[in-house]
Amino acid sequence: MARLKQLKLEFEESQALIVKGHGEYREITQDEFLEEVTSSPLVAVHFYHRDFERCKIMDMHLTRLARRCIECKFLKLNAEKAPFFAEKLMIRVLPTVVCFKDGVASPTRVVGFDGLMDDDDHAEVLKIGGPTNHHAPSGDNFPTAALARKLVEIGAIREHSDSE
Repeated sequence: MARLKQLKLEFEESQALIVKGHGEYREITQDEFLEEVTSSPLVAVHFYHRDFERCKIMDMHLTRLARRCIECKFLKLNAEKAPFFAEKLMIRVLPTVVCFKDGVASPTRVVGFDGLMDDDDHAEVLKIGGPTNHHAPSGDNFPTAALARKLVEIGAIREHSDSE
């Protein structure tokens, strides 16, 4: 009976997060930025450029994680159209993912693909992105699990398993 109560509570919490925009990856404008990053306890914002191929690759991975990691709100912001925040947050490389906890930017961030292209076995532990996504064949490809691991280290998401 206690387990049933716990499951009900977890369901209600996840529904409340979904109402706040969690569970999806969406674009925001500069005018929406402050409201979005302060309205949820955990938020990850991808600063991107629409013509950069690496930003499109990051979008693909963040879309996967947004559906799976409901505890964090995943957003993207066009850095060209948000010069004030790009400057304030010292965004110098695109893509950059800045994580916010209770509205405060984490000093650790995902800059470009730094730290994501290591082919180590630890990625297998997180089980994000399915087994076919764990080994990057070349160049700019990296496993979604590597990004998940980095976001776990930053504190933006928690580790997930296939059973969740």
